[in-house]
Amino acid sequence: MDAILFSANPSMVTVDDAIRHSSNHDELYWEVGFRINRNKFAFPIFGFIHISGSQVEYRATIRDIVPFSQDHYENRKLAERVKPEIWLRECRDNVGDLRTRPWKNALVMTDIVPFSYETCSIYKSDGTLIQKAPEGYARVVPPSHGSGTAAAGVQTRIPARPTLAERNLEDFMVHQLEAIEPGLRLEKRQLSTPAGRLDLLCRDAKGNYVVVELKRMQGTDQVVGQVLRYMGWLSETYGIDKVRGIVVVAKKDQALSYALRAVPNVQVKEFKLLIE
Repeated sequence: MDAILFSANPSMVTVDDAIRHSSNHDELYWEVGFRINRNKFAFPIFGFIHISGSQVEYRATIRDIVPFSQDHYENRKLAERVKPEIWLRECRDNVGDLRTRPWKNALVMTDIVPFSYETCSIYKSDGTLIQKAPEGYARVVPPSHGSGTAAAGVQTRIPARPTLAERNLEDFMVHQLEAIEPGLRLEKRQLSTPAGRLDLLCRDAKGNYVVVELKRMQGTDQVVGQVLRYMGWLSETYGIDKVRGIVVVAKKDQALSYALRAVPNVQVKEFKLLIE
């Protein structure tokens, strides 16, 4: 199966918004600022998404590549089908001068799943290793989490244990709130807000609101901005100042650790599943 590697700017796109849209719609249009000759590929193809640091964090299935058009945002019938509502709202508000950006193509995605892999362990289609995350895109040999080879003589990584779906992690964590923080109690799950859909809205032992965001795979600094959006919405909506955030991840990366040093009201905690 053909595959490409490309980078996403965490200040411009929240992948969780795209994943939620894809779970309820047949397709999602992800615009990019580089041109791709679609005739070079046999669709569907994989798209491996580098977010930050040294890691690919997601894999998308791309059904087609089409020229970018303002209709993707402005044609209401089309836009509601191919764009998350929060992306449409950000375009209407021209957040970050979104409407002036020189988009070239839209990747027509049918699903996006977490897929943690070292970017510089991926091979290009010519057999050479990726040296750094591309500014445009690179045609690559699809890496695998299973057995097999990514290129001649190169073994791909085999997971030590079965993966855990994020929705199952949420079910598990709801019953383990005391392990996250003593006195933590649940208020709402999957709360839909103008800032996005937050995983768990809780209160701590003192009655203060706590946003808990769950990440099944290795955490990146992108989630910090996501949690801060939810905290900002809570402060504005409820007129409160004491709002905290907790990010629960399987393993925090260095980028996340650096980001949290500047955000004292957001913590990160690693979860471990034990079978006894």
